[in-house]
Amino acid sequence: MTAFIDLHIHTTASDGSDSPFQVVEKAHLLGLQAIGITDHDTVHGVAEALEAGSRIGIEVVPGVEISCQWKRRSIHLLGYYFDLENPGISRLLEGMRRGRTQRLPKMLAKLRQLGIDIDRKEVEAEAKGEAIGRPHLAQIMVRRGYVSSFEEAFEKYLGYGRPAYAQRPRPTIAEGVQTILDAEGLPIIAHPLTIDAPIREVLQDICPMGLQGVEHLYPYQYLSGRSQEWYDSVPRRLAHLKQLAEQYDLVLSGGSDYHGTIEGKAPLGSAQVPYEILQGLQDRYQDLFGHLPNSA
Repeated sequence: MTAFIDLHIHTTASDGSDSPFQVVEKAHLLGLQAIGITDHDTVHGVAEALEAGSRIGIEVVPGVEISCQWKRRSIHLLGYYFDLENPGISRLLEGMRRGRTQRLPKMLAKLRQLGIDIDRKEVEAEAKGEAIGRPHLAQIMVRRGYVSSFEEAFEKYLGYGRPAYAQRPRPTIAEGVQTILDAEGLPIIAHPLTIDAPIREVLQDICPMGLQGVEHLYPYQYLSGRSQEWYDSVPRRLAHLKQLAEQYDLVLSGGSDYHGTIEGKAPLGSAQVPYEILQGLQDRYQDLFGHLPNSA
């Protein structure tokens, strides 16, 4: 019987609806053997998940998801197994969280001009003291009846290029990759098929920076706003991605990008990632740093 894992999970430490403990508990009930906690720009949920995993009996991989800049495009970078106390990554993540907070007034002002009046304190309460993100705004918009769904909030107002979108500072992809490596972590590109550029061009440019892998197994069917042609092309493009990973000596990763009970998001474990993927990450870590990761 195949053992499955899920290495892309968000909790209440960023924009998920489940606490780290709840995520571990749900993973246990689903029979998952390991999970990765990859909150946006924060590791505040990792300690709770590690403690819960130890008690419940599930392997927890410490991680993070960082929004980086590449040729004026956004690329999400996953980092696994890095030193949570590393000063360099702590500075980077603190800067990212500060940027999220600083752009909030700009987005609220744009929404007010569009007839959507949301108070800053309501957003902060929605974030529960953790990293503020656009999903928190979207949840409030749905609850207040401004939009009918989470997806509509992004497609009409909050998505890139939409009328209430505001840019925030992001590290370059080179800075993100190097910071994770300096903290003895594995930098992995998240959901690469969503990048608005040919994947070969992306890898040709980023692999020399020290990139170690790509997220190959991912529930793309849950992404909204794509054409039917795009969805139909996913199997072919994933096969091409796997070929490129072999060519550039990249390890494969995978996960559901779970956000809890948020409407339209993929269920926990839905990417069907076999445990061998995690073993591949651990082998790469040992090859790179000369020892196994601490939690392995």
